[in-house]
Amino acid sequence: MRPCRLPIAVLLLPLLASCVLAAGAVKNPEFVDRATGNAAWPAEWTAAPAVMSLYAAVDDDGCADKDSLHYQAEAEQAVGPVTQSLAFKPNTDYVLVASFKSDGKVLPVVRLKGPDGQLAMVVSDGTKTWKSFSARFNSGAADHGTLEIWGDAEAAASKPALAGAAAIDGVNLYLPSEVPATVTVATDFTPPGPNIALGKPYALSPRPGYSYCTDPDDTKQLTDGVRTVGYFWTQKTTVGWQNAAPAIVSIDLQKVQPIAGVSYSTAAGVAGVAWPNSILILVSDDGTTWASAGDLISLATVKGAPPPEPYSTHSFATDALKTHGRYVKLYIDQPPYTFVDEIEVYRGPDALLELPYPKTMDDPLAIFEQKRVHAAVLWRLRSDLGAARDAIAAAKLPDAEKRGLLDQTAAIGADVEKLPEELPKDFKTILPLNDLHARIYALYAPLHKAQGLPLLTAWQANRWDPLQPTEGPPKKPSAPPHLRVQMMRNEIRGEAFNLTNASADEIRLRLTISGFPGDENPACISVREVPFTDTRERRPIADALPEATRAAGAYRLTIPSGMTRQVWLSVNSLDVKPGKYEGKVTVSGSRLAGDIVMPLSLRVYPFDMPARPSIHVGGWDYTNGPTMYDATRENQAALISALTANYVDTPWATSSVQPQNAKFDADGNLTTDLQFTNWDEWVAKWPGARLYAVFLAVGDSFAGEKMGTPRFTRMVSEWITGWVKHLGDQDLQPEQLVLLLYDEPSEPKGYEIIKTWAMAINAAQPRVTLFEDPTSKDPAEADPAVWPELDILCPNLPMLLGSPPSFREFYAGLKQSGKTLWFYSCSGPGKMLDPITYHRSQFWWNLEMGAEGSFYWAFGDEGGGSSWNAYMQQRTAFSPLFIAPDSVTDAKHMAAIREGVQDYECVMMLRKRLAELEAKGSKSPLLEPARKLSVEGPDRVLATINIKNLGWFAPKDRGVMDQVRVEVLDMLEKLAKL
Repeated sequence: MRPCRLPIAVLLLPLLASCVLAAGAVKNPEFVDRATGNAAWPAEWTAAPAVMSLYAAVDDDGCADKDSLHYQAEAEQAVGPVTQSLAFKPNTDYVLVASFKSDGKVLPVVRLKGPDGQLAMVVSDGTKTWKSFSARFNSGAADHGTLEIWGDAEAAASKPALAGAAAIDGVNLYLPSEVPATVTVATDFTPPGPNIALGKPYALSPRPGYSYCTDPDDTKQLTDGVRTVGYFWTQKTTVGWQNAAPAIVSIDLQKVQPIAGVSYSTAAGVAGVAWPNSILILVSDDGTTWASAGDLISLATVKGAPPPEPYSTHSFATDALKTHGRYVKLYIDQPPYTFVDEIEVYRGPDALLELPYPKTMDDPLAIFEQKRVHAAVLWRLRSDLGAARDAIAAAKLPDAEKRGLLDQTAAIGADVEKLPEELPKDFKTILPLNDLHARIYALYAPLHKAQGLPLLTAWQANRWDPLQPTEGPPKKPSAPPHLRVQMMRNEIRGEAFNLTNASADEIRLRLTISGFPGDENPACISVREVPFTDTRERRPIADALPEATRAAGAYRLTIPSGMTRQVWLSVNSLDVKPGKYEGKVTVSGSRLAGDIVMPLSLRVYPFDMPARPSIHVGGWDYTNGPTMYDATRENQAALISALTANYVDTPWATSSVQPQNAKFDADGNLTTDLQFTNWDEWVAKWPGARLYAVFLAVGDSFAGEKMGTPRFTRMVSEWITGWVKHLGDQDLQPEQLVLLLYDEPSEPKGYEIIKTWAMAINAAQPRVTLFEDPTSKDPAEADPAVWPELDILCPNLPMLLGSPPSFREFYAGLKQSGKTLWFYSCSGPGKMLDPITYHRSQFWWNLEMGAEGSFYWAFGDEGGGSSWNAYMQQRTAFSPLFIAPDSVTDAKHMAAIREGVQDYECVMMLRKRLAELEAKGSKSPLLEPARKLSVEGPDRVLATINIKNLGWFAPKDRGVMDQVRVEVLDMLEKLAKL
């Protein structure tokens, strides 16, 4: 089982302030003048005759005035550019500008090409009103070029242009000193010299492998001067890796050169693609001895970093280098996906050739590991300081107070740049990261106070909504929130509230819960102080649910100045009698004017959540060996305990648990005793599991015998029969063995392997459960003979959501034919996905389609690192838990899975009760609304969920599931009396 492929994103570029009308290097930039004898064609611009029919100069819809160039294509077709030849100075900085508007279907482009490739480009973001864009660049060795206008970015990428309409205006080329005051240049970076990497050879390690952009020209595209046009990671002009940490690019400048700067052009902001954490720059004169020139990301973000969202392209650039070398090597830390279309190295003054290297090294990778976390911390501090500065500037504060706060930001900024590279050995990405970070967050305290908040404010939003460290209530609440929990017996349900500190200092608090059966702070309610943690994607989350510290009869909470802390109450009703309870949560502290008291209502309905739910749950945990992904010897027992506590009843193992020591004679008969050591050790870790699932990863042969022969069939028969016999010795049934033969089949070869193996297994042991997770875009095109051989079909749920109705109907048809239906999801990064729409909703889709299993990739995969230090993760993280090498902590994403199981069982209990009453012949008027609720309740929930809102930060109503669930509980209570 493997995670899914990255989806395609949308292209956005930096925006200018207004339309442009001024002199520059381009002739007729506003398309005012018409060509002789052609009133519809702009003078000074040329195009092929076939292209001219798609463009026209009009005088009724311009940006700076009435004139502009319009593009109109009625159908998808090949389209060439409108061009103008230009002369300019070599090794000179210029600014290319253009204004666009579009119907949203096409993205107009203006780019400047020199003799050796592209020099600059601006692209529309698809807006339907006029917007202006710019790009600053250095002309390098070029002294002339061609300015191109393309009606659609697809055509500029040598693909058929889409049908649509666009308008172009104000196309011009300026020296930076001549840029009109109305133009806001998209970047203030000025290359310190010509690009000496242009056209130079380089080596890549590891080999690029992201399929949408990989091609043979990857070995020259990073220094060819050509920028990507269109969707960044689907264009062949981009070079891409997946899960490469680091990706290494070694450029040979072919002679020792003075080096003043480097730039790295990339894209991020959607579909799990994040900006680089770190790019270590190494230089060498001989290719053997290397010296560090610094971290490009740290150097390039001194004045700020691009936001994590939405999607955009960006060049990380610095002119602060003072070094030399023939070789420049970049160690790029940009997992899970690394994308780059151009790397430039800028020549500096010859005096740099005389400077000695400060220090050389034999192990560059060790330096890379040291710097990557430091660079990520710098990014976090700079980004948050910039956000604080903007918030202060926008706040309604007295001028003197605002000036004082801005002075503080300047002082903090100076201290940020002095941050030592060596961080504590126990460093964690818990926010604030350090005292300096706490000072940044404290800047928000007077902003909260200016909104009328007292020293400490208790407030509430939906407990599943994403929360940010300095977020306060939308408005000052009139009273503390009323907390409510409604549940069956033997459930675990959550409730949460937020505390915002508007004081200048950290606040330490005591929290007590009273009014419930038992002593104060009853055992049925667990208090979790939710920490903020940073992620590789640079989106802070409030997700982990560690238990709050308890001392002297109270829970202890700490809230830094300016920050908000969420408190999560986890209620376990196992030992609580049915009924209604009214208690309270009291928050007190020595600095508070008085206690904050929040009513807490608990209702426990008079029926029980089954200890063993009817739905199957699992997540490719692969806990059969001592280590796998981020399940280690030290945390594996804790991981298994956490999973079983959250209804996981179907553990997964790798193929290493299959019977060993199998040898066969010429006819395929087993001639040795099978060994089950690995299997037995794994089963012992999961006593009482309902199913034991194994990913066999079979191919087109078995023990050297090609599949399809009589000997192959006999060998498989003997082998699986021996396995089933061993199951009997363990008091396990053959149905409890679930085999995934071939992962995510989508091609005929995979289906042929599955069919052949399945037929051999079914002929010998038909009670063994055969499972498949097909990923064919149209499963109806697969060999129809494969489906009768399988027991469980488990389609990818996000794939189903993004597919036409025929996809869903196909699997519904298989279920009607007698096949069991499960669902799985394998998108990531896991912590960026919504606990409601991605994790919990999967159980509602099970209800909707009659599916009986819910699975996720992958419970033990946390990106090759720790959830508590996400900066060191080497690939996409998927686990819904917080995993460290020696611990496992509950989290909201896992709680959402747990509550999804309970949701499923609640609705199934309603359906079961309806069936009982109908079998008894009940004529109660309650039956009709109950039937309607059992069907339309899931419909109401799923109407709020679609393929576009699976991300945690997408706005949505997260309260519908609990609304429907409580309606079901109320109906069950009524039906229980019949």
